[in-house]
Amino acid sequence: MKQSTISPRQTIGEVGMIRAIACMSVVLLHSIKFTTGESTEGAIQFGLWTLAGLLSFGTSTFVFISALVLAYSYPNHLPKQFYSKRIKFLLIPFACMAVFYAIMSGILNGWSIPKLVVFNLLGAYHGWFVLVIFQFYILHQLFNKYIDRFSAKWVLMISLVVNVGYLAFFNLVAPPSNNQYIAYIWDRGYWMPFTGWVFYFALAYYCGKNYQTFMQYIEKYKVWIYAALPVSIALILYNNVYSSFGFGSKRMDMILFTVLLIFVLFLAFRHVKKMPPILSAISQYSFGIYLLHWFYLQMMDLAVESFHWSLGYLEIPLLFIGGIACSYLTINILNRMKIGKYIVGRVNVPKSATTLSNRKLATEIKS
Repeated sequence: MKQSTISPRQTIGEVGMIRAIACMSVVLLHSIKFTTGESTEGAIQFGLWTLAGLLSFGTSTFVFISALVLAYSYPNHLPKQFYSKRIKFLLIPFACMAVFYAIMSGILNGWSIPKLVVFNLLGAYHGWFVLVIFQFYILHQLFNKYIDRFSAKWVLMISLVVNVGYLAFFNLVAPPSNNQYIAYIWDRGYWMPFTGWVFYFALAYYCGKNYQTFMQYIEKYKVWIYAALPVSIALILYNNVYSSFGFGSKRMDMILFTVLLIFVLFLAFRHVKKMPPILSAISQYSFGIYLLHWFYLQMMDLAVESFHWSLGYLEIPLLFIGGIACSYLTINILNRMKIGKYIVGRVNVPKSATTLSNRKLATEIKS
């Protein structure tokens, strides 16, 4: 296939399925957290907390496939309007929702809205991953211009050491003082720099630029990948019991699990011919769902508390289904307006029939 340095190549079918699963994982994770809080007392609570932690792979997967699609679609150069389109359809919606959640939190909690706006724009709300993706765009250009001349094995090894070392520092070292700004860095500020995600980027970069080789490689070693996945889960469970790594995708022990699970998902979907309609819809609306679902989860959780409904753990599927459905409807309505796509992002509608065989057009990766 002739590669173009201006127009994107054909899209990767498996990405649509993986994007949908990553999106649902994030919504389910937050549904569990809204229902159970941070409590780990009792077997059920601990099990749900552990499940929620594993589901946090969804955010890392979003980051990974963004870098993979970027490297696959534009293996040499980015087109002229690349950044302008990303600013319009990713960064502006990120900023709009940052202001929206600041206003909502200010009203509900009586906090300073201007201060919340600043913090949210710096990545203090759940849309922070957009800031990581924009750093990946810059890294992509640097890799193309400078890093590509070096051995991929050495680049991957160095990026892994940097990534693990960076996360280990914030996972294992306590804040040096009680300063509120330092506390914020240790709480979530360290999430934003690319150093916490550089291995995902480097791996996705080489997988995307050499996609057929990547698929052949994981096919060849699939037995080892399948065998290693439960080992990575066991490591996380061990650390949950005996260590204090905190929670979520920013744990250093999540890197192995996330990468292995991503490989398993690519293997699982490589021969699927047609994406189920519900997964296709979630994939197309995934960015907006990611931005909006927190609002609807919070509103439904408040409604349950206000009416003293005793749903117990049944609240989890209620929040999960309601969060996705309400977000979907809102995005659909807003995207019918000219300004809507600048508020919640545009719908990623496929240009052709949704098939999932390798190199066949399946879901439109935004160009």
